[in-house]
Amino acid sequence: NKDTLSIETMGKTKVFITGSNSGETEIKLRYIDKPDEKFEVIETQRAIYLKANILNYDPHKPTQSYFEECTLIITVPHGMYISCNGSSGEFEVNGFIGVLKVVYGQGRFSINNVEGSINLQLGMLEAKIQHSKGSFNLSSRIGSVRAKDLIVKGESSFSTGMGTVKISLAREPEADLYVFSNFNKAQVSFNGHPVTGYFEFIANADEGRIISPFKFDKEEIFMDDIKNYRNASDFGKKSEYKRNSFIRGDSNPKITLKTVTGTAKLTK
Repeated sequence: NKDTLSIETMGKTKVFITGSNSGETEIKLRYIDKPDEKFEVIETQRAIYLKANILNYDPHKPTQSYFEECTLIITVPHGMYISCNGSSGEFEVNGFIGVLKVVYGQGRFSINNVEGSINLQLGMLEAKIQHSKGSFNLSSRIGSVRAKDLIVKGESSFSTGMGTVKISLAREPEADLYVFSNFNKAQVSFNGHPVTGYFEFIANADEGRIISPFKFDKEEIFMDDIKNYRNASDFGKKSEYKRNSFIRGDSNPKITLKTVTGTAKLTK
């Protein structure tokens, strides 16, 4: 049985991934066959490799226009490891149990009823996650992340430079959770579930905001590198940050909400 699926795309590709308990991997590829575009499928004993190739690359043609009508419809058995690399894409992931790792230039993601490990590393990211549980590692320079009915079972991190991160929990986290937005809102909502653990809020002392429904045990000011460079002379400079924290119940897990000039917010 295959346990690994590797996808390498070029241009703008749509990818639909659905989990199944059938034990079979099914791949449907829809795209307009062109002389300068080719999709290769390579199988080994344990893995399947899907790779898009541009045969006669034209530097004057926008890369995104290659494979722009390409759609991958994939059904995989539970426990699969899926790795995706590419430039631009739209992903819909439903009922998947396993590991999903995506490294893309830009992408839009809709993730529903997923269990396992989700790792998304993109330059530009728009992601919506619902009714899912496991460990999550999402990072982008630009874009937003919204998660609803999330169960954090493994160490997780949600980070964006320019965009909003809103995490709405289905129950209290079982592992450390880090939520960061450079300029906008970094928010975690417990939705009435027990608020326990060590909570740390970090923001620029002059421009960032911290909002918490609970009183802090400790408030301090510390120096850290400037995160928003206006010009070359800013490199190496330090800025004042405030770090407020409290413990409710146990000191684990650690919940960190961080921003520079945005808002770090916790809601009950």
